[in-house]
Amino acid sequence: MGKPLVYLVLGCKGSEQFKVVSDLIEFGTSAEESAAVYYSSHDEDDFSSDFGVKHRQAATGVYQFSGRSLDLTVEGEPDLVFIVADGLANPSDVVEAFHAWLPESGCELARVLTVLNCDLAVERKVAFAWFECCIHFSDVVLLAKRENVANKSMKAFLDHYEEECYPCLWVYVKKGRVNNPSLVLDIQARRITRIFDVPEVFDDDEEEDYLDEEIAGDITKDRFLKCISGGHRALELPDISKFL
Repeated sequence: MGKPLVYLVLGCKGSEQFKVVSDLIEFGTSAEESAAVYYSSHDEDDFSSDFGVKHRQAATGVYQFSGRSLDLTVEGEPDLVFIVADGLANPSDVVEAFHAWLPESGCELARVLTVLNCDLAVERKVAFAWFECCIHFSDVVLLAKRENVANKSMKAFLDHYEEECYPCLWVYVKKGRVNNPSLVLDIQARRITRIFDVPEVFDDDEEEDYLDEEIAGDITKDRFLKCISGGHRALELPDISKFL
């Protein structure tokens, strides 16, 4: 048996993350595959109200997240592991903790997903840097909470990222469900960040190419993870709890 594939699910509290994860497990996995879902102790209410898998195997567990530390041990031998990020935590801190946790976890990264609260990020445009950070790390952005979003706003939002050549997939969510869960769970990397990449350096590389390649796998070079004196982020994010 190979290593479990792990999916990190970003997004703010109340964005239907657990409905989406339920749908991905229910309709994107085979009957032979088992899944495990881990959620923050701070998200017990959202998990209890929104998570439900009826026709697939899905174990669940709680992890502790504080500061930039992820306290999580994967139990058993699941095929797929979903780690739903703390819905109030700074996504930069979550990703940094996940990056440190992954090498010793016994898991292999499949994808980073963001369940995007479009009402906040697209229509009202509040705490935009917080959501932009999530998108920066994501292979797939799942467009949820769109009931109050005008089509014009949605188009302008997506056009911006198309112009910036973001490689991530954009997938619409309706009532917690997506049209093609298997596409979302595909393991092809489509994220713009390079922190999960392995550097490739060859003897005949010119110095300029070498310096560029050093960015791969190095969190200190990522614009959302870079720190300045005192351990503070070079790019500070707003407190998402103030907008919920």
